[in-house]
Amino acid sequence: MTEEEYRAELIAEANATAETIGCTLREAFVAEVVERLREAEEVPDVEHCPETVTGPRQRRVEVDAFAYDDADDSVHLFLAIRDGGEAVPPTLVFSDARDQGFRRLQAVWDLARNGWLEANIEESRPLWSLARDLRNRQQPSALRLHILSDRRLSERVRSIPSDTAEDGTKVQFQIWDIARLYRIHQAASARDDLVVDFSGVGGGGLPVLPATASSADYDAYLAVVPADVLADMFIEHGSRLLEGNVRTYLGRRGNVNKSIERTIEQEPHRFFAYNNGIAATASAVDVRWREDGTRRLISASDLQIVNGAQTTASIAVARRDRKADLSSVSVPMKLSVVKPEVAAKLIPEISRSANSQNAVRKSDFFANHEFHRRMEEISRRLLATAVGGSQVQTHWYYERARGQWLNDQSGMRKSERDAFQRLNPRTQLITKTDLAIVELAFAGTPHIACTGAEKSFDAFAKRITEDWESDVRRREYGDGWFRSAVARTMLFRTAERLVSKAEWYGGGGERRPIVAHTMARLAKLATEVSGGGSLDWQRIWAAQEVVPSLQQQIIVTAKAVADVLRSPSNLGQSLTEWAKKQACTAQTGQVHVPVVDGFATYVMTPEDIRDETKTERSAGAVDEGLATQMRVINFPNGAWANLLEFARAEGISVSPLDLKAIAPVRRGLIPSEAQAKRLAALLDRCESAGFSARREQAQAK
Repeated sequence: MTEEEYRAELIAEANATAETIGCTLREAFVAEVVERLREAEEVPDVEHCPETVTGPRQRRVEVDAFAYDDADDSVHLFLAIRDGGEAVPPTLVFSDARDQGFRRLQAVWDLARNGWLEANIEESRPLWSLARDLRNRQQPSALRLHILSDRRLSERVRSIPSDTAEDGTKVQFQIWDIARLYRIHQAASARDDLVVDFSGVGGGGLPVLPATASSADYDAYLAVVPADVLADMFIEHGSRLLEGNVRTYLGRRGNVNKSIERTIEQEPHRFFAYNNGIAATASAVDVRWREDGTRRLISASDLQIVNGAQTTASIAVARRDRKADLSSVSVPMKLSVVKPEVAAKLIPEISRSANSQNAVRKSDFFANHEFHRRMEEISRRLLATAVGGSQVQTHWYYERARGQWLNDQSGMRKSERDAFQRLNPRTQLITKTDLAIVELAFAGTPHIACTGAEKSFDAFAKRITEDWESDVRRREYGDGWFRSAVARTMLFRTAERLVSKAEWYGGGGERRPIVAHTMARLAKLATEVSGGGSLDWQRIWAAQEVVPSLQQQIIVTAKAVADVLRSPSNLGQSLTEWAKKQACTAQTGQVHVPVVDGFATYVMTPEDIRDETKTERSAGAVDEGLATQMRVINFPNGAWANLLEFARAEGISVSPLDLKAIAPVRRGLIPSEAQAKRLAALLDRCESAGFSARREQAQAK
């Protein structure tokens, strides 16, 4: 894909989003870009707040979205400068980025902090709530202003120096132009333009020692990092330095570790002895020999801290907030330099191993869970009924990895791409985070669905991970569950479109909270009407449309829910913040909603649900058994001896029944379901210990 093709795809994706949920093209463009940046771990979860006002002395005040990064205590504001046309747009010069972007965003901050916005705009506007939140916040570590553009930035713009806001807050600037977004797309496993410079460390670089012999896919170094260098790194780059699982872990625990702080303040000379240090990865390093015979690390590209986030953040807080003396504090660092072609696979494994000493949940590594592979397989196989006179049945395409829908079309001719998109229309694309938010809303936890994609995905991961531990519950995640999930997605997206067009809709960031709480109330209403049942998901799937009676019920429910959301329990609390409270869910769940004629025909009784669940579990057991047998059959016949040798070397338990199960498989016979299950468990034990990686290396040789 060329840069021009990437831009066309980005605009087409935004247009499809705008059509699906009924928002403006600009809102859809911002939503698409910030989601791509979030998945690339460049920005935290973002909330939308498209607002424009005229400030004092005709100062233009404008913002499209905002975010609070708990990991590094920074505030992010976003604004789009977009062209949107098919032709190549003009170059984005710095003066335009400054005048049409950064100055307008900084005006939001300045006028929020001095109270002008709260005093001069209506309380019902989303910007008023944002201004109140910004004014009440303690001074952040940094204000990060982002320009999002489908234009290409002028090559004359090499860097943008930091500035200072009226209240003394450090201001940093980022321009995400189409060229930079394209680079992120090309290097999906690496971060864009994140190069940490160590050349200023005393002696012309950070002394390092090679820690391993040359490896096919990574190199390793050991170093001792002065604490002030580590603090400067984190203050400058923030949570972009933190690998995704680590950022989540840090956010749940808080920014400051009291024990680390106490050591810095009372026994700084013993910090090295007390602290385990940090583990980091990079895609490339500049390491040079010095005349004194030492190796020096000059710079590291795409540096990510995969373990030691508490240490890093605590040191930065001590330096920034308490002006602590870090001159006698040093931190051990293990640095793994991972080649880009294996980064997507190896970095999560390094992170998993590095964090095994801490109480990181299994769900933190949910991105590569078997659940996603199963949903992907089902989505490519199940065909939805053709509707609207079309003669083509289609798939609801589950995107297990970001950009998968697009990557599947790479190398296709135009006729082949057209055929692919007819079978897998863009409007029927479901991402992992889409699914998480929809499922949380219908499960009666819309307050969690309102917290953003990252926290929603984390909560959904916990639920699926727990279910996967049970053979019975795991089998429910089959064809029927996927069809039901699609039906819920159809209702959710229909609600987004209906709410957007409602005359009472206030705009801004209200759509997601209203829709999430509406879906939860709709599901509960179905339970009330049916005496303990639920909506008839299979019937909605079969129809492949949301019929008028359901649409009418959605809008009636949404209006009742919106009235509750606009009456928060705490005076001055914004709708979006109120929607994130469990108390809000309790109120929206009890609000009276009239039942529309025809709604009852789309609900199931408890007896119907029990019969359907029993059937689904039986089908799931058969599917799971066949999948396990195929896994064992497809394992290379000659590799069983290598696996047994590996198990003995690593001390992995291999029982006599395991050996008995292997014998017929090595003779080319099909294992029984029980034998296959036993061998699959042995494979899991060995592969989790590293057998898979070693086998692949051996095959490569």
